[in-house]
Amino acid sequence: MVLNSWVNCFALVFSCEGRALEMKHLRTSFAASLFWSLVVALSGCEAQEAVPQVASRGAVIQSKEWDELYGELAAVIERSTVKTMSGNGTVGCIGGGRFKIVKTGTHLVTMPLPQMVDGQVPVSFCIRSTPSNAVVEYRVERRNESNDILSVKLKGNRGQEVQLEWASVVLIAGKPESRGQSLPDAYRAATACVQSDSPEIQALAEKLWPATGDIQEYARNIQQFIRDMKQRKPPRSLDALSILDSGMNGVCTANANLALALLRAKGIPSRSMAVIPPNGQRLEMHRIVEYSENARTFYFDPSSVSADVPMQPWQTMIMAKSTIADEDLSMKPRMGVMLGCPYGQEAELPEAGIVFTGQDMFWTMAKPLAEFEPSEAAVSVAREAWTNFLKEGVMKEEQIHAAQASDSDQLTRSLGIE
Repeated sequence: MVLNSWVNCFALVFSCEGRALEMKHLRTSFAASLFWSLVVALSGCEAQEAVPQVASRGAVIQSKEWDELYGELAAVIERSTVKTMSGNGTVGCIGGGRFKIVKTGTHLVTMPLPQMVDGQVPVSFCIRSTPSNAVVEYRVERRNESNDILSVKLKGNRGQEVQLEWASVVLIAGKPESRGQSLPDAYRAATACVQSDSPEIQALAEKLWPATGDIQEYARNIQQFIRDMKQRKPPRSLDALSILDSGMNGVCTANANLALALLRAKGIPSRSMAVIPPNGQRLEMHRIVEYSENARTFYFDPSSVSADVPMQPWQTMIMAKSTIADEDLSMKPRMGVMLGCPYGQEAELPEAGIVFTGQDMFWTMAKPLAEFEPSEAAVSVAREAWTNFLKEGVMKEEQIHAAQASDSDQLTRSLGIE
């Protein structure tokens, strides 16, 4: 397709990807604007090929006061003083996207939601659109029986821009020594963007494998290797082999793909995760790696935004966990996403007629709100409240007010438990 050929050519420089914080950005304001102007122009000539979206039909979000609730929640998050989190507690997250309608009608956008996984429990969520009448429906859905997502149905005329902004509070209540069960054996396999069976990957894995056979030491070796890579040429895409061939280490998605390939080359089940580091930095999204060892799972960051191996639960906020199907779809051309990026990790445009636009085409930011060890009651009531939201689509004011809780007792009281 003409459009997808242009998209994949230019997106190598102007991609919608999270970056390691200390690494250079591959996109300038002028270049980004130029690229998306070209995409918009081409979009009027030829439609984008649709990407399959396997999702269960969930609850329609019901609220008459989204603007007010969003403003209240976002204000609490924005007032928070950024600090390094050293334990469990609450994290505030905000984000959004900007889209342009290039074909009059109704169009779908899907976005990841904070996940209720690994001791992480979302407490509240609000979203608003500008203009407000551009949204026909917000719906929470479960994609591929694994990740909760937000499906947004937009309606407008050709040339109209729509801005979406969301805010959320997440309770981090994980324990470093217990992160769930091992990943399934399927996550040992090579995929379209994780070519763990290639001779180049296999040879590098042997070189980096420690004499001790310790997997954490191996993860640190991978992290060090990626940190020391020097770019020799532009990469063709973000898949593991392309990045290894190019030597580029400035895009976290590519670093995660390479780390996964090296882990799977040694038979270690692993997958990438789209996350938001709670450090107050404005990113598009960040990607780290989850791997299994002795019926436990651990995280580490191949891009070294967090140098700890393994990472602690409070060092990241999980938005999506990739599946094997997501990885295989990564090499299928999609609007606004580089080849090699697993499907469903950021905002997705599953159908033609709408494109990303502007400098803030997709962004996220997270900050610590309060640090405390949550009680079982606090975790339980937060889980119940979030589960009800996913089932019924109703966000209660008590959940919004919980953003101001400074300890476990305040959190439980805010959510209606004495």
